[in-house]
Formats: sequence, C-alpha cells, structure tokens
Amino acid sequence: MILSFGMGFTIPYFRLFNKVEVEGDGLLETLPHKNVVFLANHQSYFMEAIAFFDLVYLKHGFDLEDPYLRFSAAEETMKKNLLTVLFKKAGGVTFRRSFREGGKEVNRPVDLEGVARLEEAIETGWLLHFPAGTTQPGAPLRKGIGQILHRTRAIAVPVRVDGFRRLLLHKQLPGKLFRKCSIRIYRPLDLQAFYARPFDREAANEIVETLGALLGDPA
Repeated sequence: MILSFGMGFTIPYFRLFNKVEVEGDGLLETLPHKNVVFLANHQSYFMEAIAFFDLVYLKHGFDLEDPYLRFSAAEETMKKNLLTVLFKKAGGVTFRRSFREGGKEVNRPVDLEGVARLEEAIETGWLLHFPAGTTQPGAPLRKGIGQILHRTRAIAVPVRVDGFRRLLLHKQLPGKLFRKCSIRIYRPLDLQAFYARPFDREAANEIVETLGALLGDPA
C-alpha cells in the first residue's frame, strides 16, 4: 500500500509537475548496501526524503530493502497525523531532539535510545540523516554526528538539496507546481584517519565544519 502510494505520488509530482535535477547519483551504484549514511541539509519534513527514495528505488531500480533505505525524523513529527505514521512505517527512524520540540527551544539529555536506532539503521542499511536536526534556515549542524560516525565507522556521503522549500504551499503541506529542485551527491568523506584513532572531539568538530561548508542552508 505504501509503495503504491509512493509511486502514485512521486512519478507525477517529481517528474511531470516539478523537476528534480540530480548530480552525482552514479555513486549509488558503487556503494555497499550496509553501513552508509547520507548526510543532507533539511528544507522540508518529507519532500527531500521522498525524492531520495524515488531516486534510489525507481530511477536506479534497487531492490526494495536491498539496500534498506531509511530516514531520520524527530519523534514528535512522526506522531502528527495518519500520513506521518505511514511515513514512519515506510522507513522513519525516530529520536527525541535534545534542543527543540514542537517549534520551541528545549534543553534536555540526549535520547540515547533514539541514537541507538539511528546507528542500527546505518549498520543494517542506508540512512538519510539530517544533521541540522531542523528545517529552520541557517541552523548549524549538530556536533553529535561526529560521534555517530566514529561509532559506526560508516561511509559518510554528503548530499546537498535545494528548492524543496519552494514546493510547500503552507507550512509543510506540498502542492506548488512547475518548480525546480536539485539533489547533489558528493563523494564520501575521507574518514580513515578519524576512524583509525580513538574518538577525538577536535577532529570530529573539523568534520562537522567540513560538512557545514557543503550543506549549510543560508537563513
């Protein structure tokens, strides 16, 4: 049911009524089917995730769940309505953000169970992750991504998305037509030296800065 809905939406919306230009997607064919994390900037709750699923399973024709592609999402986002519940079943990996909930700033301990779910999703397949943790323009990347990378030793592939905010009619409701969006897939980060040593916070911060230069979403 979810697959049928997805194909019925993505094919007309991203190919007929709007256009998604993709660069660097030939890299997908060279990646192992486990322990890969795609690190992307975040412009909408679901539009770039749906477009990425379309790219992997429809355009490139990968078998469903081989690789098993999932996406990260804030826990409160995935409880809003029936549609978000369906998205969670289609591959959402939830966690409680330590810095934001329901559009308000909060300050609470890191959700270790949620982090464990993210790491399991990486270790068992592909994860599309948004290290800024919010769709707010200009938001910095969260430094915890360095720890997740070091623990999973994942292949880390930066992904730059643009134009997906322009698809939204109101808040997170899509519907605008005849717009151009883009997905750019970069070469994996060179993390061999980072992985070979015990975790080093300064080195992790440098990785976050490198990612920020590629993925920074201006306010």
